[in-house]
Amino acid sequence: METIKQLNKFTKTILIAGLTFILYGYLCRLIGLYFFWESKSIGWALLFIGVIGFLFHRINIKKREKKKTLFEKIGIGIIIFILLVQTIFIAVIPLTDAYSVAKAYLINDANLKTKIGNITGFGLIPSGSIQKTTDSSGEYGSAIINLTVKGDKKFKDITIYVAKNADSPDWKVEGIK
Repeated sequence: METIKQLNKFTKTILIAGLTFILYGYLCRLIGLYFFWESKSIGWALLFIGVIGFLFHRINIKKREKKKTLFEKIGIGIIIFILLVQTIFIAVIPLTDAYSVAKAYLINDANLKTKIGNITGFGLIPSGSIQKTTDSSGEYGSAIINLTVKGDKKFKDITIYVAKNADSPDWKVEGIK
């Protein structure tokens, strides 16, 4: 507890904001509040940044005490790597054909429209994975895309499975969860 009291204001603010955004992100889904669902993703990023600040603080304390700081440095490296990879995914996923096919499918899905109303938009922060392979038989792959679909009645977190076969030029939706 003493270590937390010694943190600088920036680190404390980022940690508190991150925890608040995460809590709000889960609560708004639980109670059906359809505003700022992106807060959960933003909160996790802020929390990771706050943990980096906390680890830097621990490094400074340990240096004064002439103790080793290897684990803190490894922790900072891992968190920076995670944030960097997540940022790349957030930037790249919306530019892929698989994402475009998934969005088009969701916009036209009558079952989804019945549940959430007319689709008014999608969350700002998609996540998931996309795997593509090209060989002599053509290009094929699969994608799992997680996104928030915003309807005029309510919002819904969706996981959509998309695949591309070597004999077909287009990605096709295989399932929704």
